[in-house]
Amino acid sequence: MILSSFTRKILVIIALTFTLPAISYAQEERYTDISIIPEHSAIKPGDKITIATNIKLSPHWHVYWDNPGDSGLPVKIKWDLPDGFEISEINWPTPDKISYDVLVNYGYYDDVNLLQTLTVPDTLPEGKIKLSAQIDMLVCNEICIPENDKISIYLNDPDNLNDNQKEYIDKAKERLPENIRGDFFFNEENNKLQLSLTPENRTILNDATSDNLEFFPRNWGIINHVAIPEVSIHDGIVTIQHERGDQPISELEDISGLLVIKGEIGKNKGFSLEALPAKNIVKKPDINKRNIEKQTDITNQENTTLHKDKSAYKDKFMNWTLALLFAFAGGIILNLMPCVFPVLSMKALSLVKMKDKENSLARQHGLSYTLGVILSFVAFGGIIIIFKEAGTAFGWGFQFQSPVIIAFLAYLLFAIGLNLMGFFELGTRLTNVGNSLTKGNSLSSSFFTGVLATIVATPCTAPFMGAAMGFAITQPALISLSVFAMLGFGLALPYLFLSFVPPARHILPKPGAWMGTFKQFLAFPMLASSAWLIWVLSQQTGSDGILYSLLGLLALSFSVWLIHLENIGIARLLTHISLVISIILMVYTLSAIRTIKPLHIERTYKFGEAYSKEKLALLLEGNEPIFVEITAAWCITCKINHTASINIDATKKLFEENNVQYLIGDWTNQDSEITEYLDNFGRNGVPLYIYYGPRNPITQKRPKEIILPQVLTFGTLKEIINK
Repeated sequence: MILSSFTRKILVIIALTFTLPAISYAQEERYTDISIIPEHSAIKPGDKITIATNIKLSPHWHVYWDNPGDSGLPVKIKWDLPDGFEISEINWPTPDKISYDVLVNYGYYDDVNLLQTLTVPDTLPEGKIKLSAQIDMLVCNEICIPENDKISIYLNDPDNLNDNQKEYIDKAKERLPENIRGDFFFNEENNKLQLSLTPENRTILNDATSDNLEFFPRNWGIINHVAIPEVSIHDGIVTIQHERGDQPISELEDISGLLVIKGEIGKNKGFSLEALPAKNIVKKPDINKRNIEKQTDITNQENTTLHKDKSAYKDKFMNWTLALLFAFAGGIILNLMPCVFPVLSMKALSLVKMKDKENSLARQHGLSYTLGVILSFVAFGGIIIIFKEAGTAFGWGFQFQSPVIIAFLAYLLFAIGLNLMGFFELGTRLTNVGNSLTKGNSLSSSFFTGVLATIVATPCTAPFMGAAMGFAITQPALISLSVFAMLGFGLALPYLFLSFVPPARHILPKPGAWMGTFKQFLAFPMLASSAWLIWVLSQQTGSDGILYSLLGLLALSFSVWLIHLENIGIARLLTHISLVISIILMVYTLSAIRTIKPLHIERTYKFGEAYSKEKLALLLEGNEPIFVEITAAWCITCKINHTASINIDATKKLFEENNVQYLIGDWTNQDSEITEYLDNFGRNGVPLYIYYGPRNPITQKRPKEIILPQVLTFGTLKEIINK
C-alpha cells in the first residue's frame, strides 16, 4: 500500500522523536569524515575560487540532497568569513534515489563534494586568512544520526602557498548537473504532475530511455516520490507524468529540478532545468528580428516539414475527376483576372460586329480561339512535365522567370496598345495580333488570340488551380495533360459560349461608335501591363534591364512612327532602312537583356523576413506560429493578396499579438529551394500560403500545417491564427 506524503511525514517525525535522542547519546562512532578543500591556497584581491566540502561516508550510509525527499534533512554549511568575503549557495551534485519501501529520499553515498564559490574582496589583510565552517547533517542507514563538525582552513598561509587542488575540484565538478536550455512546461492533469521537457541540445538524450529517465524536483511536496513515473521520449521531447504530492500545482509559479539519467550509485547524469506553467508560455523574443543564427547542421535536424511526403497533400482528397473539376473552375475564374479580362473583352468586340446570320463564322472563331487556348495550356503543361522528368524544377509561370520573355511580352503588349489606339496596322500575323483581335476576319487570328490569352494568364493563379496542377504533375502524362487541357477549356468557355449561343450575344451592346472608343480604351490596360512587366524586369535584372527595355520600346515607337511617313524615292528608301535598323535595335535589346545576370540579392522587408530553408527550420524548432508566403513579382494574384490582406495594419497587429513569425519566399527568379518548398506541398505555382500552428505546450508537437486559399483575405488569416 502506498501511503500519502503527509502520512509518511508523520511516521518519520514519530520515528525520529523516539529514536534519535537515545541514539545520539548512545552512539559515539562517527559515520562521516569531513574536510574542506580550496581550489588553491594562495589568493589575491578579486579572486573567485571554488571550495569543496568533502564528506566521506561509511559503507551504506548516506547524507541528503537539497530536497531530501520524504524524510531527512539536507546538509547545512554555515561559514564564518572575514570581512568582505562572500560565498555562494551550495552547488549540489546529482544525487541518487534512495528507496525504503514507503519512503523515497534523495542523497549521496560513499563520497560527495559540496561545491561553493568564494569571492575574495579587493583588499586583503596581510598574512594567513582563516575561514571556518559549521557543517550539520543527518547521516542515515536504517537509522538516522545527526552529525556536525566545525572545520577551519587557512588561505595565504606562508607555509602552504603552493597547495593547488584544481584537478581535484575539476573532477568534483563532473558530478554537478549540467545547466540546459530549452522549453520546459508543467501542468496538472488527472491528479498528476505532467512535465513537457524539450532541451535545445537533443544529444543529451542519446543515452536516455523511458526506464532510466526521471525527474528529481528541488521543490518539496510537488510529487509522490514513491510512485513510479510514466515517461515517454519522442522526437527529442520528454513527457513525464508523476503522481502529485501535497503542494497545489496550480499555485506554483515554477518548478525547478533535475532531469536525471540514472546509472550506478554516484554515476547519475543530471540536467538542471526550470519549468514554467503551460499557461504562461514565454515567447522567444526577437527570433524574427533579423538575428536568426545560422546552424551548420540545420538540414539534418529531425524536421519532417522540410522533407514531406508529398502524397499527404496530393492524394488524400484529390482524384482525377475532382482535379478536372478544379481545373475547369480555375480556368473560368482566370477570365476575371486583370491580366486576362482585357484580352477577352477585345475578342468579344469581334462578336458584336457579327450578325445572327454569321453564326457559323462565330462558331468557327470560337473553336479556333478555344483550340489556341487549350493547345497552349497543353504545351505549357508538357514543358513542365518534361523538365520535371529531367530533374529540373519548373512550375506554372516559369516563363516569367526569364527576363528575355518578360521583355518580349512587354514589347508585344506595348505594340498591341499602340495598335488599339490606331497608331498602326500591319499585315503580318505576329505584329497584327492586336488588330486581329477586333476584326475577327481570320480564324488564325482567333487561334493566336487564344495563345496570347494563355500567355498573359500565366502570371495569375486562380482559386482551385493550385490543387489541380499540383495533382497533375504527379500523374502519368496523359492524365496530367488532360488536367491542363481542362484548365484551358475553362479559360476559353466564356468566349466559346458567346460564339455558339446567339441569344447570349444579344446581351452585348449593339455595334456603334462606342466600339472605336472602347477599343482605344482597352489600349490602356495593355500599356499598363507593359509598364508592369518592365517593373518585373527591374526585379530580375536591375537598372540595366530597365535601360535596355526602354530602348527597345523607343525603337518600337520609332518604327511605328516611320510606318506613317509618306515618302517617295530616296526618302522612302531611307525610311525603310531606318525601320530595319529600329527593328534590329529592338532585337538587340532582347539579346542584351539575355546576357544580364539575374539579381540574387538578400531581400529585406519592413514586415516579415526573407524565406530560407535554414530560417524556417530554426523557427520550427521554437514554439511560435509561422506564416510563410511564397510570391513573385510577376504574380498579380500574389500582389493583390499581399497589398489587400497581408501588408495591412490589421494583419500586422494580428501577427504581433500572436507572435506569428512571417517568412516571405520570392520566386521572381528561378530558385530551386523555393521550387522544392512548393513541391513539398503539391504545388507548382504561386501564390502559396502555409500556416504552421504553435506547439502544444504539453505534447510540444505542432499541428499539421494548413494550406491557405490562393485568394487570401484578412478574415481567413484571422480565423486560422485564432483557431
